[in-house]
Amino acid sequence: MRNIKLILEYDGTDFHGFQRQRSLRTVQGLLEERFSKLLGEEIGIVGAGRTDAGVHAAGQVVNFHTTRPVELGRLGGVLNAALPADVKVQAWEEAAAEFHARRCARSRTYRYTVVERAAPSPIAGRFALVLPDRLELSAMKEATAPLVGRHDFRAFQASGSETKTTERNLMRLECRRAGGRIEIEAEADSFLYRMVRTIAAGLIEVGRGRRESGVLAAAMASGERLPACPPAPACGLCLVQVSY
Repeated sequence: MRNIKLILEYDGTDFHGFQRQRSLRTVQGLLEERFSKLLGEEIGIVGAGRTDAGVHAAGQVVNFHTTRPVELGRLGGVLNAALPADVKVQAWEEAAAEFHARRCARSRTYRYTVVERAAPSPIAGRFALVLPDRLELSAMKEATAPLVGRHDFRAFQASGSETKTTERNLMRLECRRAGGRIEIEAEADSFLYRMVRTIAAGLIEVGRGRRESGVLAAAMASGERLPACPPAPACGLCLVQVSY
């Protein structure tokens, strides 16, 4: 039995998230369907991160087991030939028998992108939140500092998910300007449901001058969600890296 590790890139626009759902197009469901047919045996896919509907990935890690003796050097091309244009294998290798894409992961890194542009953009809007405002980066950076570390992040969890604990270790939270874009990058051991999009929404509100820079720290301390501040749109979020 071989344990195959893949790094995937996908455009999440037309997927109902990563995790398999009955009668819905998901990344996991598509991979299992196509790979099972290709390899002639039932394939189960394990993913490092369960990205939500509309969320993209440039560095999603998955693994699966197979008994088929496909030459490793040809494997990526064989798998990609069976996949549609919006999800492709970027790298592949045979992993140790005990490797598990989710349980072995040390951290996940997500990036939320905001494009500062006066006119709407059908192209940029597929992979970013397009805003006509120029965000105040210094205020956003000030707001990030208190959130870094191990804290209870229940104020940044959307309803609809059960978890044993809402405590997470947020190792890094950065805001930077790159050309006409603002990038909000977060690395943690794991994330709560819509946690990054909720934090991004708060930081964007701070950057637009609608909230004070201390509002996210206050929400974390109280455990209460920010009022009238729904999670930022899924299109701007991308899983960029999984570290082991």
